[in-house]
Amino acid sequence: MLLIVTKHHVIFGQNVVKTPETGPMRGRGVITCAVVALHWVLLGSALETHRPPNDLEIREKWSSVDKQQILPWMNLSTILVSGHDACVHLHLRIKPLSANKTLRIEFTELAIRNFRTLLIWRGRHGNNTIRWKHLFDDRSRKVRIRNLSSINKHLDVRRERVWELQYKCFMAQVGYTVHVVVYDFNRTLITDSYTVKRPPGVASSFLPLEDKVPVYKVTLDISAKRFIVDMEAGQKVNVRLCYENKAVCNGKISNMINTDLNRTVTLNFPYLVPCLCVQMYYTAVDARRHTTCPLKDKILPGGGEVLSSSSLQLFGSSLLKWKHLCPSVQFEPAVSLCWQHTRNHSHCVSVQNSTLHMTDLKYNVSDVDKHAHMCLKFVLNGSHQVFCPFSSGDLSEWDVTVVPGSWHLYVRLSSSIPASFAAQLCVEEGGACVVKENVHTVQTEEGARDVELTVPLSFFTSRLCVQVWRSEPALRGRRIICPDYTHRRWGLIAAASLALLVAITTVGIFTYKLIKRQTSVWRSAERKPVLLVCSSDEISHVSAVCALAYGLQEELRMDVRLAQWAHCSTQTSLAQLGPAPWLYGQCQQVHSVGGMVLIAWSPKAQQTFLTWRERESSGKVDKEQKDKTEEWRDKQGQSQAESESSITAPVFNASLISMWAGLQSERRGQGFGLVCFRGLSGTRCIPKELRGIRRYCLPRDLSNLIHELDVNVHGPRSRAQNMSSWCCWPRLFSKGLSFWLSQRLAQRLDAWLPQTAAKPDRKRLPKPSHKAASEKTLKKRMKKRKKRRENFKCQHAGPDKNVECNPVTQKPLLA
Repeated sequence: MLLIVTKHHVIFGQNVVKTPETGPMRGRGVITCAVVALHWVLLGSALETHRPPNDLEIREKWSSVDKQQILPWMNLSTILVSGHDACVHLHLRIKPLSANKTLRIEFTELAIRNFRTLLIWRGRHGNNTIRWKHLFDDRSRKVRIRNLSSINKHLDVRRERVWELQYKCFMAQVGYTVHVVVYDFNRTLITDSYTVKRPPGVASSFLPLEDKVPVYKVTLDISAKRFIVDMEAGQKVNVRLCYENKAVCNGKISNMINTDLNRTVTLNFPYLVPCLCVQMYYTAVDARRHTTCPLKDKILPGGGEVLSSSSLQLFGSSLLKWKHLCPSVQFEPAVSLCWQHTRNHSHCVSVQNSTLHMTDLKYNVSDVDKHAHMCLKFVLNGSHQVFCPFSSGDLSEWDVTVVPGSWHLYVRLSSSIPASFAAQLCVEEGGACVVKENVHTVQTEEGARDVELTVPLSFFTSRLCVQVWRSEPALRGRRIICPDYTHRRWGLIAAASLALLVAITTVGIFTYKLIKRQTSVWRSAERKPVLLVCSSDEISHVSAVCALAYGLQEELRMDVRLAQWAHCSTQTSLAQLGPAPWLYGQCQQVHSVGGMVLIAWSPKAQQTFLTWRERESSGKVDKEQKDKTEEWRDKQGQSQAESESSITAPVFNASLISMWAGLQSERRGQGFGLVCFRGLSGTRCIPKELRGIRRYCLPRDLSNLIHELDVNVHGPRSRAQNMSSWCCWPRLFSKGLSFWLSQRLAQRLDAWLPQTAAKPDRKRLPKPSHKAASEKTLKKRMKKRKKRRENFKCQHAGPDKNVECNPVTQKPLLA
């Protein structure tokens, strides 16, 4: 539109409006103002018409707090396609920005260098206007916040304000991935990735083949280290693995796949690194390549395999360069020196205060000790890797050898230049050598060899080492040498074993001599006599009494007196004096020297005692005792009366009278004892009147009986002498000897006592088929035992068929 104002005319485009030449001055001024105002209105409308549209829109609305919605929220979509370019639309929902706060949105198209950064901030006054701009754009723009709804104060609902931000277009290529990150200052609010797709309804058949990308899907299997690629049918594509490096993806030679024959392909990869990608493209010349990186922005197990797939190369003698498969990713591993005892071994002892700093993946090692065993330990994300770049050549200027001594370590040094060296003891603990002692130094001349430095050993442990380093001119890194103490250890073990053997031999010889001396003293010691009295003429009872008497005489070397032995011997004292006077005399002799009278109790002894008490009390006995007497008489009958012995009965009756008198005296039965044999009698058959007498059930109480017999193992020495020296040893020897003798006597008695059958287990009762066999076996055993007892009978028997014991014929049987 053309507007021309002249003195007499106003021209609008091609039209000319004439103004009157005459008139008042006031009328001309009003017309001029009207024309100028019209001019500005038309100019403003023209500018409004040609202003570019605003790409950013912000709407504010009230949302219910009770609705569980996640803020911030983001959605990416494709809204327009032109050829192989697409417009990515961003829809973001966040809480309103406060004053002086800046929101930063970064768009990045992966695999190509296409990025954009938006800065959005609110004014100081917090009005309804928002300003925004691109990162490298000096001009900012205004956006007015549109309020979509107002709060209803009459509703009892908690509400909050929410911003919905829409950015209309970020240009990207179809098939590529767009990564969007939203920051609130330096804090990441939300991040998302979106693969640009062609919107539905937009055909791509008109595109040339070199602009198309294959349609496929990649599945990651981290544990098996492989990618599984699924493709649509009807395609011939190339697929390969590559490592993303900025705008280039370097990788191996691609493989051509015909998806009509194989729609799934598995790609195995050697290393788990974040820049590993899958690249696919059609077989046409200069076809577009589509790259997918499934490992990017993922937390890899063990920090990934960045270190194990990397390498360290030495340039000259002062520069190390670290190379890894992902140069586009900025890794910052912690690097320090370590000492490797054995080459090609994973164990490397860390050197303290030896951290190296990286500059552009390079390390300056001009002041590092370049020994073949000096290595570098890389630590990244919990994983570590050891590199030994100096092992290929001999770059060291000095050498050291450690020789272990008795109480010192001899450090022998050789150097090609004048230098000062230091050594210090340390103990290897937890992958490091912990310092334990002071530092020892020595000075060497140029070309000096075998300069010795002595390090004293104040302690000894299995992981003892010595660390040696060059202190002037200073070199970083310490050599940790752990001497081999194996030969010394075996020598100590052999010496300790020899000393232990000598000690055991000495103690054994001393114990043998002491036991031999005590045994000789015990054999010559004075014995106290023992008087044994039988209470029954049964073969089993007499055999058990004779076995006990023979055991006490042979094993304990005691003076045992038995009426059956006296009757069978050539001595005529028993025949001359008679049974009763002989017993009274023997009791007096035994008690006068502190001996003991042992009466072997039996059921017949119980009846004899009850009969004797009934006769002594002139019929005034307890009803219970009278019932027991009648019951015993009914059971035994005339068969027991026929076997009364002319020796056993009188001797036993006299022993009862003597024991009863001792029981009623002041001694209270001291010097008497009642012996019961297992299977023949028990302590229950002893009357209540005799409960004050000591009772022994043999062979169970043999140790107590031997202890009561008071075997004098101390010999003829006085008690004061025994208490003055080695007072504990004789007692211990006596206890042990008593136990040993009781075991031997128990074995003798077990041969002549009936074996008590164990109670059958109801859960394990024998079957009827085995009953006959068990009864036959039992009958055979009883026959053998009966024959053995018949052979034990004395060859001389009295006219009344009493059984007496001859020691001459009995000893071979008992032995």
